[in-house]
Amino acid sequence: MIFRRRRSTFSRHAQLIPYPSDRILRRSKPRFYRRFWRVPALSLHLAIAFPLSWWYYGRGREIDVHALGVFRWWCGVALRILGIRLRVAGPLPQAPMMLAANHVSYLDILALAAIQPGQFVAKKEMESWPLFGRLARRLGTFFIDRGDARASQRLLKDAAQVLREGRILTIFPEGTTSDGTDVGDFFAAPFETAVTAETMVVPVTLRYEDVLRPGHADRICPFIGEDTLAGHLWRLTASAPLTLRVHFGMPLSPQLGRRELAKETQRLIRESLRRMEEGAAITCLDPHRHRLRDAWEAWRRRGSSR
Repeated sequence: MIFRRRRSTFSRHAQLIPYPSDRILRRSKPRFYRRFWRVPALSLHLAIAFPLSWWYYGRGREIDVHALGVFRWWCGVALRILGIRLRVAGPLPQAPMMLAANHVSYLDILALAAIQPGQFVAKKEMESWPLFGRLARRLGTFFIDRGDARASQRLLKDAAQVLREGRILTIFPEGTTSDGTDVGDFFAAPFETAVTAETMVVPVTLRYEDVLRPGHADRICPFIGEDTLAGHLWRLTASAPLTLRVHFGMPLSPQLGRRELAKETQRLIRESLRRMEEGAAITCLDPHRHRLRDAWEAWRRRGSSR
């Protein structure tokens, strides 16, 4: 089933239309021919974006609104090329704010930057990724080495300056990625940044789903185990269109302390994931499907009443 929504509100005469199951299975499967246009389009996007970013950020400029705006544009185009559609719920966070999200894939960074651009705290391994690592470093990403606790603490103190300067900082407190169906334990240390800067924390829930089957978690997007960036991108370019559901929760006060913030954020994200999963049996709701036919019938009735 698919939940189609073209406007913020449905018309009074919306109809429930079941999506044919055979079409769901046919359109949901990965198809190699999708690579014929996605791979060239993504390559061209990289070929244009990275030289521009090198020219713009390579002059030692500070991260500002214009720099984040360029990154927001780049991320939005990349997601459209890969067939990932964003479905956002909840109030959009306003800077300064810390976002704490469950972590499924490197695509999480693209999605959150396309909605509300800011700086990120990422794992040290990402810094060595070709092209992506350099771009992330130029955008002010903080790379945490989980094997060096002291260096991580110093880095998180530096990250607090981002919040003090009135920007958005995004963390993934799990410290690793998951399959998107649940969340692991949250580390409390990253939340010390919000406590130090006295900034509110917004829980962010991320869930990748099949466009035609709301509520069913996608199995291609999770970047877990011994997966490689090149191999994951190759599979992703053949996948069917996907929906990334992003839910912004209500802000939490830094006065809770880092440990309580970690527990409460994990609880809220877990509850949000459960509500998304419960919404799997949604029937296609399309108020515009028969709009032309209804207009014709109304015109005929009006003509016959004269």
